[in-house]
Amino acid sequence: MNSFETIRANVTINGTLSGVLSYKRPNQMHIKLSDGRVISANGRVLWIYSPASAVAGKQDLKGTGGGISSLLSGYEDVLSTGKVFRLKSSTKAYEEIIVSVGPNNILKAIRLKPQGKTDYTDISFSAVQTNVGLASNLFNFHPPANAQIVENPFNQRQ
Repeated sequence: MNSFETIRANVTINGTLSGVLSYKRPNQMHIKLSDGRVISANGRVLWIYSPASAVAGKQDLKGTGGGISSLLSGYEDVLSTGKVFRLKSSTKAYEEIIVSVGPNNILKAIRLKPQGKTDYTDISFSAVQTNVGLASNLFNFHPPANAQIVENPFNQRQ
């Protein structure tokens, strides 16, 4: 994705949930899912909002590096076969990530296997448009006033 400044694509998760992904380099992302959920990051803050529960997680991204490269970094075992990249780790949150790209290295699919689980999460991309105009305010999500805000949910201990 390094040759593109922006990307907009339809996204499908596990064949049932769909939505639209917008991405702007270096660390801005917005996903609006068909059930109303929103995942949005502006490089400083990541929001995860669920209208069904009226809860919004607000994660501080300072010092994380952010972006797709930080998700994929630190894997001990990286295999490449054609346009498929398989990353494995015994210590990361996802023990296996499989990334498939198509012509012009445009992302086609990501397959994620959480550590210690047997099921994968499959994310596929279609109708991918590159270098499209994306308004900067798209990435500055504000949850509804009635939403309960959970600060730094990824830092919480079980």
